[in-house]
Amino acid sequence: MKKNKKEDNSIASYDNRMYFLRNLEGLEYENVESYETEYEVLTDGYTVGECTFGPYYLTIWEISYKKDGEERKLCLRIREKKRSENDRPWENADKEAFYHGGDIVDEILALSSLFLRRRFKRGPQVRWNDKPQLFLKPEEWIDKSLISGKRKLTEIPQWLELVKGLDNNLHQKFILAVRLYYQAILLIEEQPDLAYLNLVSSIEALCREQDIGVVGLADLDSGLAALVKRIKNINLEKRIEHAILRREKFICRRFREFIIENIEDEFWNSEDRPELGKIKPEDLRELLTRIYNQRSKTLHEGQPFPLQVSKPPLMAAEIDFSLGISIGGKRWEPKDYIPYPHFFESLVNHVLKTYLKRNQKKNKAKK
Repeated sequence: MKKNKKEDNSIASYDNRMYFLRNLEGLEYENVESYETEYEVLTDGYTVGECTFGPYYLTIWEISYKKDGEERKLCLRIREKKRSENDRPWENADKEAFYHGGDIVDEILALSSLFLRRRFKRGPQVRWNDKPQLFLKPEEWIDKSLISGKRKLTEIPQWLELVKGLDNNLHQKFILAVRLYYQAILLIEEQPDLAYLNLVSSIEALCREQDIGVVGLADLDSGLAALVKRIKNINLEKRIEHAILRREKFICRRFREFIIENIEDEFWNSEDRPELGKIKPEDLRELLTRIYNQRSKTLHEGQPFPLQVSKPPLMAAEIDFSLGISIGGKRWEPKDYIPYPHFFESLVNHVLKTYLKRNQKKNKAKK
């Protein structure tokens, strides 16, 4: 136990360590208040023994013989530092603060799954401060447009005829895009961030040839363009500019323009769209840029999707319409918001079907 050291109640906005390590350190201070919670953990493989790491304890719970692949129960107990009345994390929240989309439980189960190569899934909370209390997980929000209304199987043949008429050179790219979309709607309620990545990739599979017009070096990097302009030899300046531009794929721009080009009025005129949190057509170009940039930050910089992506939308809004959101030390402003997954899913669905209709062999023959 550490002594003669004042407890630090401030929020460490730039502490980039995982939450379970911060909590472990916080419990070392003298007279720190804490609370315990226990969770049911599910696995489908034979697992024995127990794990103790400071205030964290994971053990087998269900004593029974089961075959590989059958569900087994474990128990995870966590002791956490209690937040003092002086803590106001929302007041100190910052755009650059640490956030990965989960909590201590998520960290421990994800790390355990990696180290043991075993699936450990989070179940309900079953105990609070040594008192049996069952906290069931809230039901995930489900987009009603995916489950309500009537769908007629008799409509499928007309779409398959369009697939039959698709330009032969586009078949491989199109079915890959469709399969990525299909994987996204299977994930969209339970793992909306992964669904979002698949939806972006679905469009990427098709947009590489999208015409984006003439692009200058200034469109890519104004600072670099200014430096190249300082070259006195004009021919050398043009050669350098051309060499730089030739290396660039401009995928974000192609992604954005491909979607915009393949939207028809019926998408915006749908009667199912909400009154609040409705995306305007004139704002879509900027929002698509944010979506693609977020995809790149997630895959290449390890930055998770914003909090809103995993939260149920208020009144089925297409984009959050609050003035700001914070969790722990992390804060998002309206200028950082991206559309909810269900909006982007409906947009990708529309774009893929529009693309299919517009890329028929007979249409190209007429041109």
